[in-house]
Amino acid sequence: MSEEKKVNMNDSMDEVNGGIGGSGFYMTVGNCNGGYLALRPQPVWNQYQELAQLYPGYQVFTYGATSNGTGLNGVPCTYRYVNFNGIWGWANAAFLY
Repeated sequence: MSEEKKVNMNDSMDEVNGGIGGSGFYMTVGNCNGGYLALRPQPVWNQYQELAQLYPGYQVFTYGATSNGTGLNGVPCTYRYVNFNGIWGWANAAFLY
């Protein structure tokens, strides 16, 4: 069972589920409907806030932390807190395996 953790993001504290502080692991970006998966500063879809563009086949590092957020058109989805090239941010977990 995962325990609740907090991750400091831009001076705001948000609750996330997962293993912060544990052994990390890598995940691969899957098919993104012909495009890329955006790495975002918050677990919310916003076309103007992208930290990086993650294309299918890219590897990202994570400790497993997840948070509920909103995707395109406000659809509820789960985000995973990941690192890509030294940048930590949120990526839609549906496209990571």
